[in-house]
Amino acid sequence: MNLRPRTLLACAALISCSAPAAAQDAGWVLAPQVAAIGAKDRVYGAAGADLSMIVWIDLECPYCKVFGATPERVVDAAGGKLNLAVRLYPLSFHGPAAVLASASALCVGDQAGATGFYKFMSGWLALTGGNGKGIAASSGNPAAAAALGAASGAGNKAKLAACTASPATAARIKAEIDDGEAARITGTPAIAVRNNKTGETIMAAGALSQDDLETAVNYLAGRNDTGAAPPKT
Repeated sequence: MNLRPRTLLACAALISCSAPAAAQDAGWVLAPQVAAIGAKDRVYGAAGADLSMIVWIDLECPYCKVFGATPERVVDAAGGKLNLAVRLYPLSFHGPAAVLASASALCVGDQAGATGFYKFMSGWLALTGGNGKGIAASSGNPAAAAALGAASGAGNKAKLAACTASPATAARIKAEIDDGEAARITGTPAIAVRNNKTGETIMAAGALSQDDLETAVNYLAGRNDTGAAPPKT
């Protein structure tokens, strides 16, 4: 079995992604440091699934835009055996638009639940120019973000505005960034797949294809122990 993603394109956590990076070839690695899905996560799919996919994204990362709703499609095709949690990791060099996008996604989720959270993220990724440009041709445009939030189910615009500007929301974003650092992600998107029966977790980075993700999911679904590294060939 080959678990090596064919193409890896990611926004590195320490460098700008203003120009396309050369494709890299990096395999899945064991990642016991990744925290399991918990109460603070917004879960897409069956809460008690045997397998989980955990994805870190920056909503202004161009490779996250390419990645789009690929994880959701993998969950939809998995027949209830897989769920998804997206964790936010806005990169500092993407500026106010990345922070606004993350804050808005969290606050939309507060009003509209996981469904609204994922709908907002999909909408932002579809509309943004990426690399800090934001949506509606204006970096960090709060009116455009509020309109997308309302369309995603956050009907109370005053509550949404207060939430996105709240220090408590900023602290939540920092906690998600800290989680990513604890998981040792090196860029966005970063993807982990976890067998919830054994705890075994593997991780890779980049805008991987649906086939690559499904290969990893199927590999872990067939694992009954945590002793061996994922094969590369």
